Amino acid sequence: MSILKKYHLYILSLIGFFTVRLVLEFDGFYGQDSYEYLRYTEALKDYYLNGTDPGDYFWPVMYPLISSFFSLLIDSKWVLVLISFGSFLGIISLITKIIGELYPAKKSATITNLYVLISFCFSPYFFRSSLIGMSDMLACFFAVSSLYTLLKYNKYFQLKWAILFMVAAVAAVMTRYASAVMILPMGCYFVYLLLAGKRWLTIGTSIVIACLVLMPHFLIRGVGSLNFLGHSWLTNWNPINFFAHSFATHDGFQEHSFSNLLYVFSPFVHPGYLLVGSGLLMFSKFRLKNGAPWYVVAGVFLYLLFLAGVEMQNMRFFVIVFPFCVLLFYPAFVRGRNKLPRVLFSSGVIVAILLQTAYFTYSFSKFHKQQALEKSVAKKIIDMNLKGPIYAFSLDVALTNRGVVNEFKNLWSTKFDKFELGSHVLFNPESTLKQWKGRSPVINWNKLLAEYQLTLVMDFGEGWKLYKIE
Repeated sequence: MSILKKYHLYILSLIGFFTVRLVLEFDGFYGQDSYEYLRYTEALKDYYLNGTDPGDYFWPVMYPLISSFFSLLIDSKWVLVLISFGSFLGIISLITKIIGELYPAKKSATITNLYVLISFCFSPYFFRSSLIGMSDMLACFFAVSSLYTLLKYNKYFQLKWAILFMVAAVAAVMTRYASAVMILPMGCYFVYLLLAGKRWLTIGTSIVIACLVLMPHFLIRGVGSLNFLGHSWLTNWNPINFFAHSFATHDGFQEHSFSNLLYVFSPFVHPGYLLVGSGLLMFSKFRLKNGAPWYVVAGVFLYLLFLAGVEMQNMRFFVIVFPFCVLLFYPAFVRGRNKLPRVLFSSGVIVAILLQTAYFTYSFSKFHKQQALEKSVAKKIIDMNLKGPIYAFSLDVALTNRGVVNEFKNLWSTKFDKFELGSHVLFNPESTLKQWKGRSPVINWNKLLAEYQLTLVMDFGEGWKLYKIE
């Protein structure tokens, strides 16, 4: 029983992981981004074994780089997801320790474990992210590790904690570029500690460590190492987007219910992240003294401000900042526990867990449904043994990774002057025409309708149809 009590957070998480992985047969890949991480992991692995040039890769290299080393031992699809889930378990462990460092007077093992249970293990979007082969959870782990090691360095001023902080902070940025915004205040405080203490050896060592962690990125990306500085998130960032809720970008037209300025409060109050957040606001008191360090508050503020100016919305972007938001709410949770009647508090916790479980089931079902569609379409196309290329959009990356050997010609990246007769096009008019109006996918589709005869070969459901071009 003592083992169950001590490790119940990890045991519950493992039960959830293997239920999704083995019972529901969800392998952690859907959409396009996860398949790109998988592709480059395999490309790096092939480079190690055969010397084949892995080619270029747009995103930071840390996630596929780490994955590629482990993929020499086990299957890449397992590795990418295990890194995400392992990062999730690491975050749980670190957050528990950080709470003890930040709030020693308020720390109670029972209350802390209960808070972590509600906030992480039963957080629909955060736990869901641990099941997917994407870089968010690993970047989040490095960011949380940065805070933990900084707290330790500020307490003991030992070289090992400075080294670990530099490794974690730079690795976070090299896993997801946007994490730099949140890491910046911690980095500034770290530099202040070094300069104020005239710790020249630590300064020199930290610079060397930073260069070593950065080196793989520059070696692999080469001349494209700084291409991310031209990303639309930076070039098109604008305070006007604070008040916008619809956007027309290279990702098509998107319309949302709330403006960006309201959307960025999601990690505090959205039921997909923290259902009890709205209630905890009632017990919150903003205090710099005896509260979270200024660089935690500043990091959260700057990151959310940055997202508010970006011309798009995606709940995935809050994964990296969510643990820091949870840390800010911990005193409110303790205050609520102390002020509310025991029966009312316990009932609220049970209701919150049940509702968050229901919301996870609802939100995850969309991912599971999308993956089931990808598997079904891939199997049917393979069985048809089609000849020639397939013009496609959205599903092409997934189908390639699920065994379809036909060449795919992407309807988003190219405006075609002509299409190959006898080839096929895979398209979803229902979901594409509104979002991509006036852009390559719809322009190409309209050209096909106007200048060619399209014969329906198969309807895969969910709006996806395969046509033969004649």
